[in-house]
Amino acid sequence: MKRPLFEAFPGLGEHIPSLALAKLPTPIEPLPELAPNLWIKRDDKTNTLYGGNKVRKLEFILADVIKSKKKKLVSFGAIGTNHGVATAIYALQMGITLKLLLFKQPVTNHVQQNIKLMHRFNAKLHYQGSLFRTALNFYIGKLFKSQSNYYLFAGGSNILGCIAFVNAAFELKQQIDDGTLPEPDYIYCPVGSSSTLAGLSLGCALAGLKSQLVGIRVAPSHIGPIPACTRGTVHKLRQNCFKYLCQMEASFKDIELPEIQLQDDYFGRGYGHATNEGRWAEQMFEQTQIQLEPTYTAKTAAAALNCCANQSDKKVLYWHTFNSADVKELAAKADMASIPKELRRFLQTQPL
Repeated sequence: MKRPLFEAFPGLGEHIPSLALAKLPTPIEPLPELAPNLWIKRDDKTNTLYGGNKVRKLEFILADVIKSKKKKLVSFGAIGTNHGVATAIYALQMGITLKLLLFKQPVTNHVQQNIKLMHRFNAKLHYQGSLFRTALNFYIGKLFKSQSNYYLFAGGSNILGCIAFVNAAFELKQQIDDGTLPEPDYIYCPVGSSSTLAGLSLGCALAGLKSQLVGIRVAPSHIGPIPACTRGTVHKLRQNCFKYLCQMEASFKDIELPEIQLQDDYFGRGYGHATNEGRWAEQMFEQTQIQLEPTYTAKTAAAALNCCANQSDKKVLYWHTFNSADVKELAAKADMASIPKELRRFLQTQPL
């Protein structure tokens, strides 16, 4: 599969392995029913089995796991993690064993469905309780346990996950050049583990786009005293990715990168908690037959809609990261009785 980043800089493709998991480019559509200055990037359609933004990252990450010859992939996330579902599905296809450390979040039908999907696709689920304990056990394992494991940060957020969205920005540049849409003034995306915003911000700068990236924070800014989702964490990942690419492409070194734009005011009560503005965005998007969910996309879509209303002369692109493939039948095949008892016990105490 041709990738716009590698077409522009062939030398990169010689050093960065990848798999063809995603159906690219994903479509871009205007949304005149909602606002005359709004477009949507349909990353919900990256794959007909299970889409969303994680599939882009896994093209590069799973290729690196295979290259490393590691026996097991270890990652973490909330109990309803979309990253966990996508990784379970595509790791199984590649013959890679997946272990997931999970922390609690508000339980919804979507969260329950994701648990079933992760279990259905053979992920080894280990419920840890709090986010702090989950992250601590992940890093203890990374530092002191088997070196035969490949450790992947939550959300697939590492340099390779970031490169996936550098490539996505070059894909967007091609769609702009083809006349699919005018160059946006603003691009809105959710920010949890940082790589989507970091990669798009870096990619737009490398591709020569002037669009301003606006990230909407949907995850806790800190885990205890440790920064987890801040301008600093996004900047650090972007810089590490930039340095990595500069080692292979000297022409990148003279490019000036823009400041990171991260909005905090759509976060609400916490990770996974619905907000009134998010519910409003979900109702608005129902007019277009596009489904949002409360954790990531509803909050981000609300911010994009408000921007459209407040700056009607600006062109706004909302980057939709949620899977739209119907997975109800797949989830129904999961045997909840065989899910680890610690996780089942937690679910039984949580009303929908």
